[in-house]
Amino acid sequence: MKKLYRATPSSIGGVCKGIGNYLNLDETIIKIIFILLYFTPFPIGLIYLLLWIIIPKETYEENF
Repeated sequence: MKKLYRATPSSIGGVCKGIGNYLNLDETIIKIIFILLYFTPFPIGLIYLLLWIIIPKETYEENF
């Protein structure tokens, strides 16, 4: 069973990379979606911050 983790190493928090790994998508696609949503009235900055806090960080043992 796949679990959602913040991926390491990452650029900012690992949220986009973790979501990309979970959904089998390139992290760049997830980053573009977050950037596009940032310029809408949707509170994506707050959501990103909450995801950064809520999603557990990936550890070395979970990679294998």
